[in-house]
Amino acid sequence: MTYQEKKLSQRIAEIKKAEVVKSFCYSCPWNCPTEVYVRDGKVVYVKGNEDAPNNIGTRCSKGMASWWITQDPDRVKYPMLRTNPKGERGEFKRISWDEAFDFIAGKLKDIAKKYGPEAVALTCHHDPNTQFYRHLLSDLYGSPNMYAHTSGCEQDRRSACLTIFGHVFPMHDFANSKYIMLWGMNMLGANQGLFESRGILEAKKNGAKVVVIDPSFTETAQKADEWLPVQPGTDGALALAMCKVIIDDNLYDREFVAAHCEGFDGFRDHLNDKGYTPEWAAEICGIDADTIRRIAREFATTKPAISAIFKGSGYYTNGHDAGRACYILDALTGQVDGVGNLHLKDWAPVGNPVDIPDDAKTAPKKDPLHVAMGYPLAPDLPNSRLPEAVIDGKPYPVKGLFVHSTNPVMSDPDRDRVMEMFKHLELAVACEVLMSETALECDIVLPETSFYEMAEVRQGLWLGAEAIICQPAIDPVGESKPPYEIVQGIAKKMGWGKHFAYKTWEDWAATATAGLPGGLEALKEKGFWSAPPEYNKVGKGLETKTGKIEIYSHAYADAGHNPYPEYVERSVHPDDEYPLQVTHSKLSMHCNIVTQNNPMLMEICPENWVEINSADALKYGIRDDQMVVIESPKDNITIRAKVVEGLVPGCVSIRHGHGFGHWAMGSVAKGKGAHSNNLMEIHTNPVTGANCYNECKVRVRPA
Repeated sequence: MTYQEKKLSQRIAEIKKAEVVKSFCYSCPWNCPTEVYVRDGKVVYVKGNEDAPNNIGTRCSKGMASWWITQDPDRVKYPMLRTNPKGERGEFKRISWDEAFDFIAGKLKDIAKKYGPEAVALTCHHDPNTQFYRHLLSDLYGSPNMYAHTSGCEQDRRSACLTIFGHVFPMHDFANSKYIMLWGMNMLGANQGLFESRGILEAKKNGAKVVVIDPSFTETAQKADEWLPVQPGTDGALALAMCKVIIDDNLYDREFVAAHCEGFDGFRDHLNDKGYTPEWAAEICGIDADTIRRIAREFATTKPAISAIFKGSGYYTNGHDAGRACYILDALTGQVDGVGNLHLKDWAPVGNPVDIPDDAKTAPKKDPLHVAMGYPLAPDLPNSRLPEAVIDGKPYPVKGLFVHSTNPVMSDPDRDRVMEMFKHLELAVACEVLMSETALECDIVLPETSFYEMAEVRQGLWLGAEAIICQPAIDPVGESKPPYEIVQGIAKKMGWGKHFAYKTWEDWAATATAGLPGGLEALKEKGFWSAPPEYNKVGKGLETKTGKIEIYSHAYADAGHNPYPEYVERSVHPDDEYPLQVTHSKLSMHCNIVTQNNPMLMEICPENWVEINSADALKYGIRDDQMVVIESPKDNITIRAKVVEGLVPGCVSIRHGHGFGHWAMGSVAKGKGAHSNNLMEIHTNPVTGANCYNECKVRVRPA
């Protein structure tokens, strides 16, 4: 084989004299398949897997800089035990892993004896390796409270997908679409899901129209054909009016609706009874009635098309129905699961890493917290309500908490309340790579390996069914351990070691991949397994009560809610004292809780900022690039201002992703930017349990 005939990965390996390890990136939850180049035990280069459909060899800036975590001097390297009382800034001493396992096992036994196993909960960041914790704490220990961080992310969207389509996480076939309507979805700004971002640009190049509905003129809006500057928290009104236009004008897909949708007639009557006309919506959302009609008609008559949301229509107490209304537009027009549509992706045949026999399992004796709290439709824990269970014992006491790769002290509203919560826990365990603000509130901190130092098998987030693998590329930093070794150590102390009898990661990975063609070895060699997208599965039966797309939601009806989406006002409105509405958007250079300590990413984006409309800036004496104080009824932050034209007047848009590290995290992050979550009182979506970050009013002044 000549040099020219060799694949790029082979050429790079020869040039760098490096070994290539197929893996994936965990800088964000999209997990692009990668190739890691290792020489002398160090990562010397990382590129995207050129064969993978997710990214076709490309990387985002976060992924390209992610190798820094393998040599970050601020990494937690050893198990650490708290030495001072709760409520004070955490001080720790180094202990052995054996001491750590003894401490945790002893506390778990005590809590189960005094309160029951339901008094222990887990919250994580969708890391499939947390399945080991779920086997330990749920299957064997008997806790029903195994959760992730979705309430701080796309909980409203996920709830809408589950109740309408019976699907937890549809994807978007943007590349093949002719009309793309994005509701508060800034794909090109957040810089996640590279194949979807690429797909939007490819569709535009091929003549598709892109419409962005957002209070902010985001990076995606700047590339769009049309920007609709909707008033914050009013997406639902706009979407419902568009639904009425499509039905009144007989532009809905009669054949599709009749065959695959539940509750169309009642929805038509519901829209009429509520008076959800374009004129009604125009008064609420700030988009004129003629534009509402035009956009609705364009969407209904252009095929294929997509109406898509992620977080933007959420973060309000009315976000659940806004999400449902946005997706019903797809259903009315027959734009579900066809080429160029919202895609109900298939999942790869990936199994559990260990098999716990039924006779060894402990059945929970109480409902999981989200049900007991009165949120039966919540797809994840209403995190903002967890302090009530810990501090007040409602609906029942929670006394033990495992926090894995997430930072609730900084990610949930009302930081003070969350920090108070940790004083009332008898066991708080942080599994982290850096000493986060949450880790400082815990009893014990366990050093976890980075994704460059551990193995993991998970579902890939691509259009088709996909499995991806992360393989250890280098040795663990310090005494850090991967989750499967941490759980194995605790399990042995609990007397359950026989259920975690693997000697190497390949042992459990072979079990998890047994259903894949070629099994583990094929996955290791290629880095991923994928199948072509399968379209038009709607007629085969969905995972809803009726097996159909539920415009009339039986899940909502059974839970005592209106089965049809309706519009209600958000909970917090500006007033004379606090005249500005808070909204949020992400930064392309930062994600999760490790990028803020990455010197390369911080050099590019060293701080966050707040955007303010030029008219508001003039009114309140704010100059561009000036430091300002943003004050809510609860707290205040000091942050840099950017004066812009592309923002609905009466709003400020806080760029989220900094303000970590003022007293934790690491030397690079320390003191950079501002964090907005403590500006907010706790507002929780009444149906989905989502954190309502934008239910906040503020005033602004020069610092």
